Amino acid sequence: FETGLSAMGNEKMWSSLMTPTFLFLSFFSVGLPQNPGSATDESDNYPPFWDQINGDIAEFPVQNNKTIIDPWNYLDRLQMYKILITQSNKYFAGFGQNNTGNRFFFNCSVYSAGRYSEPPNSSICAYEAGGPGCISINSGWGGITFYMIVISFLAAIESEFLTNLPYEVELIPREEYRSNFCYSIVECRATYPQVMDAANQYYQYLQSRKIVSIIRDIPKYDTDEDTVIFYMWKLHRTAVEVGQLKFSDISFYSSETERDFTKDFLLAIEFCEDARYRPYFESSAEFLVGFPHRLLTDQDHHILTSSFSVREKALLNSVRLISKVNGIT
Repeated sequence: FETGLSAMGNEKMWSSLMTPTFLFLSFFSVGLPQNPGSATDESDNYPPFWDQINGDIAEFPVQNNKTIIDPWNYLDRLQMYKILITQSNKYFAGFGQNNTGNRFFFNCSVYSAGRYSEPPNSSICAYEAGGPGCISINSGWGGITFYMIVISFLAAIESEFLTNLPYEVELIPREEYRSNFCYSIVECRATYPQVMDAANQYYQYLQSRKIVSIIRDIPKYDTDEDTVIFYMWKLHRTAVEVGQLKFSDISFYSSETERDFTKDFLLAIEFCEDARYRPYFESSAEFLVGFPHRLLTDQDHHILTSSFSVREKALLNSVRLISKVNGIT
């Protein structure tokens, strides 16, 4: 499908997409009521098991003077993500209270919806409320978010955004689809330089910021909101584009409808990027309330049953509309 960047260069196409994109964002910011029984506790808006980790690299096991991380273990990948959030929070102190202004928060929680499970057998690597599990290497969502989180983590080490690491970091590789993934800085730099470069630009911008004031012992940096959002979305888009090319086949999804939804949802996010959507904690949580709570089946293509909430139906129909308009313009 045509990307958001090419749409920006086509005035007619961009104009035709402005209305559905505006409605899409409006629905999930002010337009729709809360789901019945939806959580109001802020902690419920975080990914599952967020409170079980503290964002400290020292939590990973150490073997032979190396920090060992398994990127296909859900808790390990979540820990990498939380480390990036924790280390970048100080640059966003002026944008939100209690570290909620971080622009890196826009990360869809797909684990509890079963989207890290093994297709078509959703019982393997399925979400278990009692404890964290695995991420299937055959999951399209698991593969795409690998490029968003794991490569960003390695780039943070390369750019020295993550400093004072007690040991060298070693990722446990998988032999399946070995050519699709990279497990070291050297390997990622050689294989996916565009993602590493985009991540480095983001981290280098943050590192260049200076303290302009200190309020209640909290330093405030001269982080420009528009600039940091530009670099963050550039990193997000670059990583997703690589991931989508690798995981477009239906075999990586539970159904054709689920595969199409993934494509449509990520396309809608592209237009949110072009609209410079502010992905801080509250807006991201509100936006993702409509994310489908389960894997889609082919029966969901024509009729969405009552098991889907109003917001879920709105999101599913909105991203499908944006995709259709994009396809005919």
